Amino acid sequence: MTRGADTVLRPEGSPWLRGRAEDQIEESTMSRPNPYGFPPVDRIGGDTARIDESALRYAPRDPAPGDPVVLLLHGLGSHEEDLLGLTPALPGGVVYASLRGVLACGPGFGWLAPPPLQAEDLGLLEESAAAVEDWIERRLPGRVIGAIGFSQGAMLALQLLRRNPEAFEWVVALSGAPFPAELPGDTALAERRLPALWGHGGQDPLFDDAMIAQVREWMESHVELREELSPALGHGIDEQVLAAATAFVHERLEERTEG
Repeated sequence: MTRGADTVLRPEGSPWLRGRAEDQIEESTMSRPNPYGFPPVDRIGGDTARIDESALRYAPRDPAPGDPVVLLLHGLGSHEEDLLGLTPALPGGVVYASLRGVLACGPGFGWLAPPPLQAEDLGLLEESAAAVEDWIERRLPGRVIGAIGFSQGAMLALQLLRRNPEAFEWVVALSGAPFPAELPGDTALAERRLPALWGHGGQDPLFDDAMIAQVREWMESHVELREELSPALGHGIDEQVLAAATAFVHERLEERTEG
């Protein structure tokens, strides 16, 4: 069980960006060449990023009033059906809402430009995060309790918390990483110490030892980290990581019930 590679590769020369990440978005950011063969990304339907509500997918059913909701955020070049394949293994008692990326990427979609990651990519990530926040506020205010993201989707899930540490109660980041720059909301997120699962593979070509160490250090200093490393896994999701995610979500739902 795997998912395609996308955006967690470190910028050339440094595993962690320093200084200010520019939020100015140039067309070259979206169309720059990449060594992985991904098509360039492009905005869909205008200058303001929005969640395509016609592409929303829910499991096991549409949310009823009062249902808690967990976001599913796919990786680059994928689509809203992808992570729905995990839901039969995930705990019940919630509705899983799978969103389509706000950028077109060939026949699929994404949340920011293809790797390698650059400082200016923060602007696209912020646009994507704002689009998700707008959709939640309009459709499910106060109902989203967690997020499960793969690669670019993991970076987006973490970005939502870096923008607003109260956005939800926990996060599952699979084969993904936070955007590599210091951001204004990081101090508040570190103070909240919400539960986070980081699941990743020991053979992931987008994570060398330096990158793993940098991501682990950031996660340990900003969230209550549980790490699941699958030694033989590349950039994807396998049975070990899925089992860890299932157990993690189950524990979080039990805590809500007991609370």
